[in-house]
Amino acid sequence: MLLNFRLANVLSLRDEQQLSLIATDLNGGSARPLPIRDAGKRLAALPVVAIYGANASGKTNVLSGLELMRRAVLESVSWFSESDLDRRVAFALDDAVAAMPSYFEVDLEIDGIRYTYGFEIDDDRVRGEWLHAYPRGRRQVWFDRAEDEFQFPGSLKGDRQDLVRKTRPDALFLTVAAEWNNEQLLPVFEWFRINLRVLSPARQLRNFRRHSSVSPFRLVRNKDYRDRVTRLLTVADQGITGFDSHALEDGEIQFLHAGKPLRFDQESLGTRTWFALLGHLIRALDRGAVLVVDELDASLHPTLVAEIIRMFDDPEVNRAGAQLIFTTHDATLLRPLPGGDRILDRDAIWMTDKDASGATELYAVSGLQPPPRKDENLERGYLTGRYGGTPRVAPGELARGFAEAAGES
Repeated sequence: MLLNFRLANVLSLRDEQQLSLIATDLNGGSARPLPIRDAGKRLAALPVVAIYGANASGKTNVLSGLELMRRAVLESVSWFSESDLDRRVAFALDDAVAAMPSYFEVDLEIDGIRYTYGFEIDDDRVRGEWLHAYPRGRRQVWFDRAEDEFQFPGSLKGDRQDLVRKTRPDALFLTVAAEWNNEQLLPVFEWFRINLRVLSPARQLRNFRRHSSVSPFRLVRNKDYRDRVTRLLTVADQGITGFDSHALEDGEIQFLHAGKPLRFDQESLGTRTWFALLGHLIRALDRGAVLVVDELDASLHPTLVAEIIRMFDDPEVNRAGAQLIFTTHDATLLRPLPGGDRILDRDAIWMTDKDASGATELYAVSGLQPPPRKDENLERGYLTGRYGGTPRVAPGELARGFAEAAGES
């Protein structure tokens, strides 16, 4: 599971920012206990985190930073063959900061062991890289790299110097070690490869044929999978009764309505968006992966978004410990439910705000002073700007600006 993600000098995030999925005392019961401790206290991880904020405040950039880290881990060995390559995207509004390295770091729990992995890169090379593990609750430095100097205090097995020789200045040591099947480092690399998926429903729809989350081939060959997808589809569109089997055989997705097929592009935008997500949702829940979604509420009814959150919160559905991180503007998810329950726990809500210099600040609502009360209406507090993360626009300001501009022209 993902415990923490830190980054600096990445996109609009100039100073170091952290997104934490470690539960706090404000958690209402959704957190999953972990077999690891910190300062003698057993940790628990959140299955869901939502990021709110005004337009252009940096919500998407937080998720994009995680995708940039993933891409670097998976692809740095092949960087030498790429022309016009952006290894990172630095903070562009301050030349002095942009010239400095970008920083990425995650804390992970994999099979009961905590890992801290991170690196610093600039436009030309890797400036630093490190991996620390806590197999018995105590830190072991598996490797620590500064430029081309590597330190191995003794916990990393295998021919370490051979891997060093194979590591170019612009490649990550973790990527090289995985390419050469270092069994000790593979779990961390595989977490990035298999257990982390960053997506945008809108992008999925634009490139549906190329990036379909549900394979027609699998729908044909696997009846159980087809039945699961069909059941989830009917939640969004109760008129759907199944798939056209002949179209599936030809590699096409067509849904049946009262026994008659419709082409995918004839379906509503909401149905198409829901279907574009389904494969990723099933995959994440089955494998215990981290699913990162930009604008989860795009073209989806708030009820559907709330049901997705409940799927990840429900320990009977989410038995593998999957996690969902998403950006949204949907304030209804903050509304208290009858009986005092919540769709989102108080410590699952994060905000982004942008200062006068254009730099993004990321912070948890649970960390505000005073923190939100157990019975507090978070929807009202968010919409009134108590927690930040809302546009600085006075009522009628856009209309007045439009009228004034029209009068001047």
